[in-house]
Amino acid sequence: MDERRRARAALSRLIEPGDLLAGALVAEAGPEAALAAVRSDTDPGEALRTRVGVRAEAAGLGPRQRDLRAGLTRWRTRRGRADPDEDLARMDAASGGLIIPEDDCWPTSLDDLGPAAPVALWYRTSGRPAHRLPAVRRSVAVVGSREITDYGLRVTSEITEDLVRHGVCVVSGGAYGIDAAAHRAALRTGMRVTEETDRTPAEGTEDQAAETAPTVAVLAGGLDRWYPAGNASLLQGILDHGVLLSELPPGCAPTRHRFLQRNRLIAALAAATVVVEARWRSGAQNTASHALGIDRPVGAVPGSVYSASSAGCHRLLRSTPAQVVTDAADVAELMAHGRLSETWADAAEAVDAGTGPQERPLLSAEQLAAGHTGPTSPAAREAVVGPDQRPEDGLSAPDRLLYDALPVRARATPGRISEAAGVPLTRVLGGLSRLERSGLADQVEGRWRKSRRAGPGRAAPPR
Repeated sequence: MDERRRARAALSRLIEPGDLLAGALVAEAGPEAALAAVRSDTDPGEALRTRVGVRAEAAGLGPRQRDLRAGLTRWRTRRGRADPDEDLARMDAASGGLIIPEDDCWPTSLDDLGPAAPVALWYRTSGRPAHRLPAVRRSVAVVGSREITDYGLRVTSEITEDLVRHGVCVVSGGAYGIDAAAHRAALRTGMRVTEETDRTPAEGTEDQAAETAPTVAVLAGGLDRWYPAGNASLLQGILDHGVLLSELPPGCAPTRHRFLQRNRLIAALAAATVVVEARWRSGAQNTASHALGIDRPVGAVPGSVYSASSAGCHRLLRSTPAQVVTDAADVAELMAHGRLSETWADAAEAVDAGTGPQERPLLSAEQLAAGHTGPTSPAAREAVVGPDQRPEDGLSAPDRLLYDALPVRARATPGRISEAAGVPLTRVLGGLSRLERSGLADQVEGRWRKSRRAGPGRAAPPR
């Protein structure tokens, strides 16, 4: 078990979150053999390449994406950074550790992610994770925009307080805005419930670990560094009374790619996802998309038609099976009809009998253009209102990783960028040249950074 934990700790350093090919390799060969293949300079053999390729193809990867030899070349760029013993020691000293799928306390709901499931989860908490982590059917993800309004703050606080008062854990991302409001309300209510029921544990006793956390924060970087720094006191409060989770080892910086991949964990750790406020395009909608992709119910809080902060919620309600949520009772109903609920079988029978909620057909582009309302496919939406893209959206996956790895102010050599991005050096120079031609990167004497011409908002990661 110790060797398997060390292997998974090392793999969390070597591979990027959400790497489907790496997930296929670990599922086929096991973590120890997968790590040995990355550390070796030899070819893995045709038999293993074939088996991993079959799994990767089932996960939706194309012929080039499922080439195990290309994947090994990519992961081997970080071999010099992998020191699982040091990482485990650092987290142990910080009241943390590593949870692996072989542990009894592993959140099995993460298995719904398939090959995209994390190889392990780093945690920090004041108690033992086996006692602090809630059952997924008792968890709700509450997410939204960083630009919170007074309306969003009030709705988030009221919904969260009612949920926590009824024993539901609130999962979010520790970011500014809706995330922070949800965490603060959960901590505040959790401590109040503890005081009201006279269950305050004596300091230094094991009873402290016996209570389920009122809130869980999933971060996009290493847990030894608070991000965002402005939420340091909040994250410390979550460490003391809740649980901090990340699939990235200590020392890792958050990037746009890691934020977006972090959202899949938030969705998978909860029985339902609620979006309180979100702009037309936001990370909260990315979380909702992940939730719908693994058959989790999604709720959205409606807002003013004049508020840009609610445009994303209205977009979800119009174009997806998301349901209207106005209070905690609506969230409870959403959970009750979710696949992870204990009452799911009854709800499924009701739908089969025609007495439950029925899925509405997607509108065509012609119906949408004519003013009809209802769920809409992305293709139909784009055909009517036009594409909603950022310049970097058209980049290939390796080029997006390179863009994320580029520093904002100081410049870095291609070798350092290769390590940070996990992209082989042989592909870095070509990728950097493409970014330069696109106006997203610039270089001076062979050292690179993000281009300031790309706009001030480009360098900032999403929520």
